[in-house]
Amino acid sequence: MIGQLEILSKWKYLLVIFFAIGIVFAQTIWFDFVNYDDYDLVYQNSSYLSSFSNVPTSFSTHAFTTHRKESVYYRPILLISYIIDYHIWKLNPAGYHLTNIMLHFLTTMFVFLLIELIVRDKTISLLSSLLFAVHPIQVESVAWVAGRNDILLGLFIVLMMFFYIHHYENPEKEKIYFLFSVLSFTLALFTKESAAFFILLIPLYELSLKKISPQTLIKPPYLIKFLTLVLILTIYLFIRFQIFGEVIGTENLYGMIPLIGRLKLIPAILSELLSLILLPIRLSVEHPLDGLIWLENVWNLFAILLLAGLAVSIWLAWKMNRLIFFGLIWLCVGLLPTLNFFPLAVPILEHRLYTVIVGPVFIFGSAITAMRTKYFKNILMILIIAAALTSYLRSPVWQNSETLWRDAMQKAPTAHRPYFNLAGYYYDLQQFDKTITLLNKYIEIKPEDYTGYSKLRQTYYAIGDYGKAAQVCRKMISLAPHDPNRYIDLGIFFEKLNLPDSAIGVYSEGLRVDSAFYQLHVHLGRMYHNQNNLAEAKKQYRLAIQLKSDFAPAYFSLGVLEASQGNDSLALQLLEQGVKFEQPSADIKQAILYLREKTGYDWK
Repeated sequence: MIGQLEILSKWKYLLVIFFAIGIVFAQTIWFDFVNYDDYDLVYQNSSYLSSFSNVPTSFSTHAFTTHRKESVYYRPILLISYIIDYHIWKLNPAGYHLTNIMLHFLTTMFVFLLIELIVRDKTISLLSSLLFAVHPIQVESVAWVAGRNDILLGLFIVLMMFFYIHHYENPEKEKIYFLFSVLSFTLALFTKESAAFFILLIPLYELSLKKISPQTLIKPPYLIKFLTLVLILTIYLFIRFQIFGEVIGTENLYGMIPLIGRLKLIPAILSELLSLILLPIRLSVEHPLDGLIWLENVWNLFAILLLAGLAVSIWLAWKMNRLIFFGLIWLCVGLLPTLNFFPLAVPILEHRLYTVIVGPVFIFGSAITAMRTKYFKNILMILIIAAALTSYLRSPVWQNSETLWRDAMQKAPTAHRPYFNLAGYYYDLQQFDKTITLLNKYIEIKPEDYTGYSKLRQTYYAIGDYGKAAQVCRKMISLAPHDPNRYIDLGIFFEKLNLPDSAIGVYSEGLRVDSAFYQLHVHLGRMYHNQNNLAEAKKQYRLAIQLKSDFAPAYFSLGVLEASQGNDSLALQLLEQGVKFEQPSADIKQAILYLREKTGYDWK
């Protein structure tokens, strides 16, 4: 079989890759969006994606620009790909999944061409690229619409190296190929931040496969080429700084663990990532740090030894086989941004390994080339078949939000995120009983987290159970007793329960916590107004205006009260003042028109 493959032309090799990817991943075309970034980036983002004018805008904002107030993810190429998709498919998830599959094929095709360019063996290149294509770790990137970012990153990094090697292979077009390599690196940077680490592949390629000495590397023309890439990286970092006010910015959002603590976690994280690559049988969207066996005493020692073993392997490969060395270096460079040097929101995610896999498959191909025996080729073919079958069986987990998060709950029952996200999915389906059950489980795991209580309160409110919603609000106050907004939430529910005295008590309690919170004064004023305690109501409204002179609801409320007492001119003045700060409701507009007519308002 191997001998027959050797006589096939190159396009037939690519056809084999195409069919292999199709067999494994075609099923994903029928998958839905999932409430794990897909909603923020695509499904609920149609207003942004529907306008081609947002193509340049994508270079001046963060990836979640319309759905999250805070983000350090700068990914304009990803947003542009969704804009293009939207104009073809609208919000049909099948089209977005098809794009992912085609991009994955394109990346795999260039993986094949890159390896063939280095090892000069189409069969080895085919087997290596097939393992890259169907490796189970790739499922998360290909089957997940938001995972496209890593496919694009992989494509541009592979292209960077493909064109860079070609600029040596074709001296007459050296400058053009180098320009393409620089352009590919630039696109990679504007696709995902971790592309910055892959700049190291260029000098490491020179040192290993070109066998250039370190002294030569710092001389022209090699230094000029590398400095060109450094210049591109510098420009990119400057643009990030202009947008975010910081070069990196993850410390502020995700720096819960100090640097020393993160460094201590590196052996465990590295061991988990390598185990997912070498033995991908515990795949999940959830790999919580507190669930890693590598943090236990004996296993932690093993993790440290594994890190040392990797270092020794790199040194031996440098001495004995530069092809394997380059594969190991690709693996290590790819792992650098995943090791939590810079804080990550979720330290271990499988899709981050998409580009990393090029290193291991290159190692396999190089090892087989060194062995020069068909038995190793047959072993690799068996691995490919096993990987393809595993990927085929793993993919349906991404069919929808329910299948995704239920699988995660089964794999990591103590992780909190699956319960919250699945609860959100059921909430959107108005399956509130399931929502409440999952949120209570989430709160059981994270009893001090505000978001779980907030969603539970929202759910009770949706089903009209204001009593339980009020209980949740009281719990939220106990968690954040100095947050005046919590008192407003509870007071509103007491209003819904027709318990005005309780509402007044809660608003007054909030003002004892923060007497300068103007919204509490307005809510309290309205309660006094409803109880016909007009003097106290006026007092609260005026206090709100003193505290915030542009707070329209205070003017509207006080104006309505003055109108009810026959103070028409003062009422009109207050209502007109409020209109300067906020668009009034239909009732306020009607009141203004009535008072204008009644007071003889000069329309001119």
